[in-house]
Amino acid sequence: MRAILAWALLGLLLIGIEAKSKRGNTKTTAAEEIPVPPTKKTGKTKAAPEPVVEKKRAGNKRTELDEDNTIEDVDEDKIDEILRDATKNLVIFFYDGRSSCPMCTEALTKIEEIDDDIEATGYIQVVKTDDRGVAKELGVTTFPALVYYRRKNPIMYDGEFKDPTAVLKWVRAHDEVATWELTDDNFESRTDAHSPDEGTLDWFVMFYDADEAPCNSFVAVLETVAHKLRGLVHVGKVEVSINDDVTERFHIDENECPTFFLFHRGKMYRYKESAKDVRSLTNFALFKFKEQRGHRVPDPPTAIEHFYEFAKEKIVDVMEDNHTLSVIGVGGLVLIVATTIFLKAQRIRREEKPTKNE
Repeated sequence: MRAILAWALLGLLLIGIEAKSKRGNTKTTAAEEIPVPPTKKTGKTKAAPEPVVEKKRAGNKRTELDEDNTIEDVDEDKIDEILRDATKNLVIFFYDGRSSCPMCTEALTKIEEIDDDIEATGYIQVVKTDDRGVAKELGVTTFPALVYYRRKNPIMYDGEFKDPTAVLKWVRAHDEVATWELTDDNFESRTDAHSPDEGTLDWFVMFYDADEAPCNSFVAVLETVAHKLRGLVHVGKVEVSINDDVTERFHIDENECPTFFLFHRGKMYRYKESAKDVRSLTNFALFKFKEQRGHRVPDPPTAIEHFYEFAKEKIVDVMEDNHTLSVIGVGGLVLIVATTIFLKAQRIRREEKPTKNE
């Protein structure tokens, strides 16, 4: 009897232990299977939250990508600083910072895809700006726009921004400056405008004043025209404020700035249209100039005229550079005139004395 009771107690004990174990497992399972209550707005169950650690990692990764692809935003002072460094060329992306410009955002995304490739050359820096003052100086009137400075010579991109590869090819193809700098000393020897040799290329020349911002803004446009005309027409520019001989020779009116001439076989054709964009100027230089009557190119200055202008400039330079010498020169001139008048008066007086005695 005692043995039966012992076995019965042992069985109850084992059953109790097993039941307790099942209750513990049931709680864990229930906790795992408790549904998330639906949201008030949608009635849908909430997704289980992501682990905090994973979120931080993902956030850090996105930040690093943004930093890698972000082009430096600069103002006029920073642009001037970069341009003063003769070892660097500069690509400037212009966007509209005053109003909504979806095209600017899309174009910037394309440029960010290639800015590392551009800067990988080691001599080109890429920046962006919404500085209206800089845009106006370079003739940028619509946004987005791209200007490439090569050794301080700007050229304006006239293509689309849809294909970043095309923009990259354009930058690489325009490292060389195509516009000739023409002066009083080299204008005729370069262009041979008065009596060109047979078979020589025509010349398309812009007369401009670098000190006048609206006029100087066409330099980037002209450089774009020069690249389009390479091998077909030479393109040059004359700074009127420092080249008086050429300016006077072609009767350039400084109030009509800039002025464009096409020199073709000893005759010159003036561009008279109001539009001064890349396409209009290129078409005129290629064929539209033939629609108007050409005028004979004025004779170049003679050797005597060159010497006279040279001597005059040297005297003026000396007078401007040395104030003391200028004062002495003016004083000496006054003294010479006064002495001449005095001596002439004395001579007249001496001539009058004998006449009275007679």
